[in-house]
Amino acid sequence: MNTLQKKNLLILIVVAVLATLPWLGLSDFNTKGEPREAIVSLTMIQQDNWILPHNNGGEMAYKPPFFHWCIAATATVLGGMSEWAARFPSALTALLMMVWMYVYYAKRRNAQTALTAALICLGCFEVFRSAHACRVDMVLTFCIVGAIYAFARWTEHERCRPVPWLAILMMSLGTLTKGPVAIVLPCGVTGLYLLLRRENFFRVFFSLAATALASLILPAVWYYAAYQQGGEEFLRLVKEENIDRFLGKMSYASHENGLWYYFVMLPAGLLPWTLVLLPGLRRKWSLEGIKRKFTQIEPVELFSLVAATVIFVFYCIPKSKRGVYILPMYPFVAYFIALYMQKVFSPRFIKRATGVSVGLFTLAFAVVLPFFFLNRKSDLNTAREIQRIVGDKYLTSHVSGGAPGNPMHFFTINYYLKDKVDAWKSTGPAQPEGYLIIGEKDAPDFIQSQDKFRFLPVELDPHRSCDVKQNILLYRFEPLKSE
Repeated sequence: MNTLQKKNLLILIVVAVLATLPWLGLSDFNTKGEPREAIVSLTMIQQDNWILPHNNGGEMAYKPPFFHWCIAATATVLGGMSEWAARFPSALTALLMMVWMYVYYAKRRNAQTALTAALICLGCFEVFRSAHACRVDMVLTFCIVGAIYAFARWTEHERCRPVPWLAILMMSLGTLTKGPVAIVLPCGVTGLYLLLRRENFFRVFFSLAATALASLILPAVWYYAAYQQGGEEFLRLVKEENIDRFLGKMSYASHENGLWYYFVMLPAGLLPWTLVLLPGLRRKWSLEGIKRKFTQIEPVELFSLVAATVIFVFYCIPKSKRGVYILPMYPFVAYFIALYMQKVFSPRFIKRATGVSVGLFTLAFAVVLPFFFLNRKSDLNTAREIQRIVGDKYLTSHVSGGAPGNPMHFFTINYYLKDKVDAWKSTGPAQPEGYLIIGEKDAPDFIQSQDKFRFLPVELDPHRSCDVKQNILLYRFEPLKSE
């Protein structure tokens, strides 16, 4: 790496660190997704079960444990669980992905293009938001993108001779984060790229099949250990989360959207850079011109184009769709945005645009959103109030309408009460008396259906739960005396 490449890499690291790490703990958990992940890591530590912990409501972890291991390790080093510790793995892997992206393009293009592409990627709304969230998506994205870059380097060797150990490792960790999609996407991207380069189909197929099998070894150890604990219920969950989700046969509706969905979410997630691309839409494109450019395309551009296309098409197939699912294509799209901007705008404009984008997002996530919007949504203060009232007594909860495969709980309150909140089961509570948390819409029908208990309301400050979207009520319950 020459002096300019090292200088730009240092600039990227400083900008990425200042834009993420200092602000991770400023927002309280204010959606059900973050505490739902954090509680898994908390139960790992409390139960000393690093394979398949269950929270206090009896729910097992829905995803493989690598992300939760990272959170638990961070919390252990820092001396306790916190919002900062829970979000640190996402921020760290976002930083590492930017560095990897920069190094890859700097060696194959130039240092300035690589820095511009990395800053554009960091300054995309969806990437920036995911880097500040306690969700598996950024860690999974790092593993998938890292595996793709490792495969790209592997394809540059004559006949792809060396074993791609780094790609195998990244796919293994990705599978331990969310499942086999971390193997399917990198292998699919690499296979299509090699076929477009007119490589022998059978050699490509068997080489990638061997790497895919090798990357399953580490996850297989965990899956076996988890099956020993979870049994048939664990296998059912694995099938539903990986096979049924892709085929659209889940037992409950999960983020179901049409084919059009990502054609809207990708431009939205790329903001503000979508606005920069708008003038290019007026350009007239011809089929011959596109064909000519494709035949003259450089290997690094071809690999990036294949990666972005395969990821986009793959995620358009399932019914279950979320904007964060296509995060792995953002580094490759950002690279093409950087090439476009270098042709259209001056270096001075590009420098200012990337600085303003990252700066405004940092200001929004560090000050505006936490203190004016997000912390007001959080159930933290209600959790503290409930703790003052309940103390060490038994505490349970009920949420109506949850699907069997997707039970709903007061995840945020349960996290802030250190996994103290049980779930009221169909057979009744685990103890004959205690306290019940319930939403105001669910309360009338539920209380009427429980003819063996008396429910006495306890006054709480009004607050609409960020999890169940109802005002939270607290009742003290006790068994009815038999006459």
